[in-house]
Amino acid sequence: MRVPYSWIKEFIDIDVPAEKVAEKLNETGIETVVEKFGRKIEGITVVRILSVKKHPERDKLLVCEVTDGKRKYQIITAAQNVFEGAKVILAKEGTNVGDILIKPVKFGSVVSEGMFLSLEELGIAEKAEGVFILPENIKEGEDPNELLGLGEDDIFEIEITPNRGDALSVRGLAREIGAVFGIKRKEKFPVVSIAQEDIPEVKLLSDKVYRYRAVVIKGVKVDSSPFEIQLKLIKSGQNPINNIVDITNYILIQEGQPLHAFDLKKIKGDIYVRNAKDGEKILTLDGEERELTPEDLVIADSEKAIAVAGVIGGENTKVDESTTEILLEAAVFDNISVRKTSKRLSVSTESSYRFERGVDIENLPNAQDKAVELIIKTAGGEAFGEIDVYPKLYRPEEIILREKTTKRVLGFDIPKEKAKELLERLEIPTEITEDGTLSKIPAFRAFDLQREIDLVEEVGRLEGLNRVEETFPRISVRSFRKSEEFRFETRTRDFFKDNGFDEVVSYTFVDEDIYNILEIPVPPIRIKNYLLKTQSIMRDSLAVSLIKTLKHNLRFRNTDLKIFEISSVFFEKHEEIRAGLLATGNLIRGFNFTKENLRFSTSQRWDFLKFKGVVESYLKSLGFFDIELKPSDRPYLNPYESAELFIEGENVGYIGKIHPKKAGRLEIPKDVYIGELKLRYVPRELSDKAEEKAGYLFNLYREKQVPVFKELPKFPAVKRDFAFEVDESLQVDKLLKAIKEASEYVEKVELFDVYYLDRDRKSVAVSVDFRAEDRSLSDEEVNKLTEELLKKLESKIEGIKLRS
Repeated sequence: MRVPYSWIKEFIDIDVPAEKVAEKLNETGIETVVEKFGRKIEGITVVRILSVKKHPERDKLLVCEVTDGKRKYQIITAAQNVFEGAKVILAKEGTNVGDILIKPVKFGSVVSEGMFLSLEELGIAEKAEGVFILPENIKEGEDPNELLGLGEDDIFEIEITPNRGDALSVRGLAREIGAVFGIKRKEKFPVVSIAQEDIPEVKLLSDKVYRYRAVVIKGVKVDSSPFEIQLKLIKSGQNPINNIVDITNYILIQEGQPLHAFDLKKIKGDIYVRNAKDGEKILTLDGEERELTPEDLVIADSEKAIAVAGVIGGENTKVDESTTEILLEAAVFDNISVRKTSKRLSVSTESSYRFERGVDIENLPNAQDKAVELIIKTAGGEAFGEIDVYPKLYRPEEIILREKTTKRVLGFDIPKEKAKELLERLEIPTEITEDGTLSKIPAFRAFDLQREIDLVEEVGRLEGLNRVEETFPRISVRSFRKSEEFRFETRTRDFFKDNGFDEVVSYTFVDEDIYNILEIPVPPIRIKNYLLKTQSIMRDSLAVSLIKTLKHNLRFRNTDLKIFEISSVFFEKHEEIRAGLLATGNLIRGFNFTKENLRFSTSQRWDFLKFKGVVESYLKSLGFFDIELKPSDRPYLNPYESAELFIEGENVGYIGKIHPKKAGRLEIPKDVYIGELKLRYVPRELSDKAEEKAGYLFNLYREKQVPVFKELPKFPAVKRDFAFEVDESLQVDKLLKAIKEASEYVEKVELFDVYYLDRDRKSVAVSVDFRAEDRSLSDEEVNKLTEELLKKLESKIEGIKLRS
C-alpha cells in the first residue's frame, strides 16, 4: 500500500522526518520504505487547448493548438480524450521526459512542437490511458511540478503481515505512528443528513456476511473529482475515474473500508446477499465474464447477480456518465470466503485485499457517512434513505495481560502501569488489575489480538524489542535417531545414485493430456485453484512426471538419460511414496575402433535386460532374491519387453519399454525404459495402519527374515544340461521354478537358450546344478535324480518332453 505522508499528517500532528518514521515502523513490525513522489521535470507547463482538428494525413492523430498564456504551440497527439478548453501538461522543446528528449517532430506535413503528458509519462503511474486532464480552475502557465508536488512529497510504501489489516489505511497507519511516537490521533466525524425514505430492502441469505449497510443518494452528477482528491489517489497509486468511483477509492484508502456504488436505476427489486448458483455467470467491471460456484458470495437483485461480494463489481450496474441515482454499499464479508473466491477467479482487488485481512466492522457507518458527505459535496444530490443489517453485534473480547507473562516472554519487566499506557496508545481500552491489565479488544484489532501472548507482542514492540538481551538456545546433546522410513528411502536413493542415475524433483501436479496419450485413467483428484492447466491434477504415477522431464531434456538435446525420482503419488484415500526410474540412449558413451579387420565399440545402449538388472540388483540389495516377473498389460508398455514385479506374491512395481506407438505420440525416442517401485504406504487417517498394507517394499523389508549364514559347500556340484520342448505359450520362468522345486538337490538353474521349433512349439535349454551337502553325488544318483525330475515336470507341465 502506498500512502502520502502529507495525508497521514491530516490525522496526527507530527513533525518527524519521513525516514525516521519509516525506521520506527520497521522496528515495530510494519515493513516500510519511503520514497519521493515522482521527480521534478524541467521544461513542462500547463496549457489550455484552443482547438482540436483531425490530422490531414494521419487518421489516428489529432492536431491541437494550445497556449501557456504567453505563446501558442502546435501539438500532435494520438490521445483521444483531449477537447477544446481542456487544461493539460505540455513538455516543451528541450525537455527530458524519461529517456526521451523532446524536439520538433514532423508527422507528414505537420510539425509537433512538444508532447502532452500522461500520468505514466510523468513517472507517477504504472499505466494511464490518455493525457492527464487538469481541473478547469488551473491557470495556463502554472508549473506542474509545484502543482503536483513532483519530487517533494514523501510516499510510504508498506507491506504488512496478513494479521495486520488494521494498518491498511491512512487512519490505521496514523494510529500506529501515533502509538510509536506517543501522539494522539485526531478523529474527523462526518456531518450528513439522511432522509428516512423507503429504499430497496436488503436480505442476507448467507452467514458469510456480517454487516451490510446501504445508502441511496439521488440527484448526483457524474463528473471528474476535485483535484485534491485526484492528487491523493494518484499519490496512493490509483488512477482517477470519476467523482463517485474516486470517492469510494478515497474512503477505502483513508478509512480501510471497501465501498461500492451501484447505479440504482439498473437494480431490479430488492438487494440479496446470497451464495451464487452453480454455473451462474456475471460480467465484471474488468470486462471478463466469470462463472461462479455455490462457494462464491454475490450481491444480487431480484433478477441477477450484480457484484461478486468483496471482490469486484458487475458491469450491469456500473456507474457511468448517465447515472443520477446510486446505492452506496458498505459491508463486512467473511475473510476466508472472499479469499477463496478471489483466488479461484484470479482477481485481486484493493477491496478483496482488505477483506481478506479483516475490516473494522464498527467503523463501517462512520466511513460510509464520510463517503456520503463527500459525494453530496462534489457530485450534488441528496441522501434519501439508509438500511443497516447487522445480525450479530460486535462484543469485544477481554484479555488479561499479567506482568509475570511479559517478564517470562520478553526477558525484561514492563510494569502494568506502563503496559496500560502502551496499549491505550494503540487505542485499546485497558484497565489495571491486581496482577496486570485487562484489555477490551476493539473491532479493528479483532482479527489479530486473541490471546495474552498477542498483547505481550504489542507492549514489547512499542517498548522496543532491542531491549531483549542476547541469549543462546539450549541444544540437547542426545543423539537423534532417524526414522526407519527415512533410512529406507535414503538407502534407496543412495543405491540409484551409486549406479549412475541422476535424481530429479518434479511437481506433484500434472495435466491430463499425457494420461490420455498413455491411455490410462485420469486421476480423480483435481486442483480447484490451479495456476496453469498443465498443473491441474494430482498425479497417481511417477511415470508421467518422468516422461515430462525426459521431454524437457530432449529440447536441450540431452538424449542420454538415467534419472530417478523418489516422491509421492496420490489416491482418494491414501498416498504412496514411490521410486520411479527412466533410462534411454547410451548406457556407456564410448567410441568405435577400426583397424583393418579388427573392429569393436566401447559404447553400450540401454536395453530391457540392462534396465531389469539395475532394478533386480536394488531388490537383491534389500535381501529379496526370490523375485517373480509376470507379463504386464499396461497400455503404455511394450508387451514383449515389460514385466510386473512380485515378491512373496505381492506386486511391488513394474518395469518395461515404452510402447512404440506411445513413444511416437509423445515425440520421445523408442528406446525409453521406465519403471516404478512402491516403497511406502502413507495413510490419511490415523486409523489406517500403513504397516498392515500389502505390496510395499518397506513393509516387506521390515518383516523379512534375518539372513542366516550358510556354510560354503564342501562337496562339488554336478552340472547337467537339458533341452525341453514345450508349448509356445508356456512362460519360461514357470519352467525354471518347476525345475528348482522338483528336487532338494537342485541348487541352481540357468537358462542359456530359447529356440522356436515352429509357431506352436519352442525349445528351452537350461543348465542345472545338483549338489548334496554331505557327500559327492555319483553319476548313478544324478541319473536317478534326472529321471525323477523329468517325471515331476511331465506331471506339472502339459506337453513337455526332453529333446534328444
